[in-house]
Amino acid sequence: NKQTMSYSYNSQYAYSPQPSYSPQPSSFGSNSSYFSPKQRLNTLFTVHAGLSIGIGTLGYLFPGMAGVFFLTENDREYAVTRAILRPYCSLILAQGLMIWRARKIHDGEIKRAFIQAYFVCFLLSTISLMLEHIQNSGVLSGKFFGTLKILAMIALTVGYGWFTFFQPPSVFNGLGTTRSHFN
Repeated sequence: NKQTMSYSYNSQYAYSPQPSYSPQPSSFGSNSSYFSPKQRLNTLFTVHAGLSIGIGTLGYLFPGMAGVFFLTENDREYAVTRAILRPYCSLILAQGLMIWRARKIHDGEIKRAFIQAYFVCFLLSTISLMLEHIQNSGVLSGKFFGTLKILAMIALTVGYGWFTFFQPPSVFNGLGTTRSHFN
């Protein structure tokens, strides 16, 4: 709590400053507000949703960008990649929208179900991507964006794993009722 000055009318002293204590909202850019215990989950959901919506939209509208992650040798492989990529990117976009909306859910059990499902999803995805890179079959690009993709999957696995195994149930309850910068 910060001390603020408020002015009240006192007949004997006219207007005089009276100190009062009231909670002040943290400044917009304050890291403490993003990483406070109740806001960590909201921050994870927000970052995950934003990236998913962006990547899903870009991948759907510009499937040729798949060349950053997948190596294709001919036009047929490119067409197959594009045919697979568009529905996959629409799923990424849709799950980004779901997780964005899940931030406002009041029921902690529903949020916990999201967390556990995403942990399993990103754990298995990370394992499969790492196995493809280790096998070096020439399908996945191992350059900068390929490495960045694996690091992002590891980060999401660790983030959702943290909430799956180490956070008490109270963290999941009531986030839909708190106001934050992200609403």
